[in-house]
Amino acid sequence: MSKYEVKTCTIRVDCLDGNYYHSFGCTRSRNTWKSFRGAVRAARLRGYEVTNPTVDPMEQFRKDAKRTKIVTNLMSGRLVRIPVNTPACCDPSTESYWWK
Repeated sequence: MSKYEVKTCTIRVDCLDGNYYHSFGCTRSRNTWKSFRGAVRAARLRGYEVTNPTVDPMEQFRKDAKRTKIVTNLMSGRLVRIPVNTPACCDPSTESYWWK
């Protein structure tokens, strides 16, 4: 890598514990931070440029948690209302929800 190339990363939120982490493409850092500002500061100290340092992903997560979507239950065919943030393993319209 030449000295003129910029290393970038994004700040994301771990849905289980609400901590922030760095995401470098498809890999993520093992370190987590309690605050968004702390994660941005740590990324900059390591020489990374944060792609969008003004948008807190936790705020977007909280906004999406209030929104819902309607899906069809795979087994019964009934309509079910679930939050937008629901992962596939908890979504009754997917096979992974019913797989045992």
